[in-house]
Amino acid sequence: MPKRLTFAIGDVHGCFDELRSLIRFCSKCAEDADHDFVLLGDYVDRGPASREVIAYLMREQAAAPSRFRCLRGNHDDMLVMAAKRDRSDAELIQWWSNGGEATLAAYGVDDPCDIPPDHLAWIKALPLSFHDHDRFFVHAGVRPDVPLDAQSERDMLWIRGPFLSSEDWHGAFVVHGHTPTDTSRPDLRSNRVNLDTGACFGGPLTAAAFGPHDMRPLYFLASDGLRFTLTPRRGGQT
Repeated sequence: MPKRLTFAIGDVHGCFDELRSLIRFCSKCAEDADHDFVLLGDYVDRGPASREVIAYLMREQAAAPSRFRCLRGNHDDMLVMAAKRDRSDAELIQWWSNGGEATLAAYGVDDPCDIPPDHLAWIKALPLSFHDHDRFFVHAGVRPDVPLDAQSERDMLWIRGPFLSSEDWHGAFVVHGHTPTDTSRPDLRSNRVNLDTGACFGGPLTAAAFGPHDMRPLYFLASDGLRFTLTPRRGGQT
């Protein structure tokens, strides 16, 4: 067992019970090893408990800032844009039509402007990526052939096709979510791993465990109590 583990967690989407269960499961499996968490974004929308998710992560991060690294996802970004006083109708509609209605219900408000300001400020301040040695943690992915330190905000929040279909090495092993897998299990490739296993669509919430010197995951944990390993699949996703 490594002396330190990092657990990366995929898209939460308001699934608070699954998040709490998975974090407890990670801590149990870590045994005596120090461990921290990198959350890949999309904490809100679609699921029933966005407010509880944000409040929980804010508390945990405040208590141990180096233990919880939370990245911003496209849904988190859409919420911030929709909550601006000078928002456009398009910004509001884009968020609301992509699961924002569930977030309003979770907060008990009719307008995203009425979401607690400290919650919105916390989301807005979240970074887009975390580069840890040979691993690059990000919500959606990266643009192939663009250096990691030159990636655009839009690509890191939204990219799909060009990234998912690429077999190229991107300068680091990319740990991401954003695009739900069709198996409810992670999609492990030689150059990346997708941890969005569709928690808000009935799948589990999933974590990947990394040792301090491991580029690829040692194993995976799911909120349904399963611990497993995977062999990288060949090719890019079509």
